[in-house]
Amino acid sequence: MSLRIMAIGAHPDDVEILAAGTLARYRERGHTIAVCILTDGRLGAPSGDPDDVAAIRREEAQAAAHLLGAELFWIGQPDGMLFDNPETRSATVEAVREFAPNIVFAHDPNDYHPDHRAASSIAMSARQLATAPLFATGSRPLSTAPSVYYMDTLGLVGDAPELWVDISSTVDIKRQMLWCHKSQNEWLQNTDGIDYVTFVDRQGQIRGLQCGTSYAEGFRAARTYPIETGCNGLPAL
Repeated sequence: MSLRIMAIGAHPDDVEILAAGTLARYRERGHTIAVCILTDGRLGAPSGDPDDVAAIRREEAQAAAHLLGAELFWIGQPDGMLFDNPETRSATVEAVREFAPNIVFAHDPNDYHPDHRAASSIAMSARQLATAPLFATGSRPLSTAPSVYYMDTLGLVGDAPELWVDISSTVDIKRQMLWCHKSQNEWLQNTDGIDYVTFVDRQGQIRGLQCGTSYAEGFRAARTYPIETGCNGLPAL
């Protein structure tokens, strides 16, 4: 069965950090992938014109999506001011309807960043409303709501995963996607002394240790109604 997989992230590099290896495994098996970014990333620099920063970050996100062979949906809400409001909810519903995913990856509702927490709420709202016939957007309502899996938290803070995906075979493409976000690596190196890719690698190695592989990404299934697919875990990869 060919699947359609959408990952919804708050910022232009969130999906790469938390789910790129898993998305690459799906893509290798012929499934169709989309990345939906809710904010414009304009706060992701120590200085400069926020509009210029936002433009750079969109270019970086597009380059990463191209490496994955994924379609990019850009919602473009202001970085740091993401809320589950009517405008953002409607735009995200339209993206979900247009792509029609079987599975959605979303932020953990308890992740560290307020935009991440808002993005989690928006994804769940869009998942539900995408099937509502009287909720009008440019695309037709979905007949079936997608399954939702929460991505890991940054720095492994919070609830432990319930599901792990071995990304040992796709960690190189994950690194390449992260390197597309050059502005973020430079910023973190200059301000915090953190190497972007090394930091993410360490997280993947820890999750891999927990499930007996070199690298892994962790997820939790969203407990929600309606349960449309009957799946208790991620499709086999």
